Amino acid sequence: MEKKYLLGEIVFVFVCVIVIVQQAYSEEVITVADVEKVSGLQELKLVPKNPQAGAGGDLNFAQADGSIILIVMMQKASMYETWKNQEGYFHAEVKDIGDEAFEGPGFGESRYILVFRKGGKAFSLSSFFNMQAGGEPYLSQEKLRDLAKIIVSRT
Repeated sequence: MEKKYLLGEIVFVFVCVIVIVQQAYSEEVITVADVEKVSGLQELKLVPKNPQAGAGGDLNFAQADGSIILIVMMQKASMYETWKNQEGYFHAEVKDIGDEAFEGPGFGESRYILVFRKGGKAFSLSSFFNMQAGGEPYLSQEKLRDLAKIIVSRT
């Protein structure tokens, strides 16, 4: 019986190390300071994942009041094609970001998503809308591209 407990403890520690390393990696690819510099917004913060509150990304950037402005998702490279082929998600290819990239969505006028692949990882950056500024995305495609270039430089 002692072997079962020891094995369980080893597995638990291993899983905790993986989670900590993944979280540290996530926070290093793009920081609050990066998003503040590119966006021009101040007093931003990271908030924990909570899809019910709109914070469905691996990294969720919010204003001081908790309102989300940007979510960043990081997945295996194969997810790039899944996102690209999702109905309404793809609008146009984007050059000079990672190995390949596109902007979306393919419906409506506002392009508020940038998806790219770099090596074995796929990333999705999604800006939320600023309703006090006429419903425009907090981050334009140009600003999303600037953030993507930061991520590419760190991966």
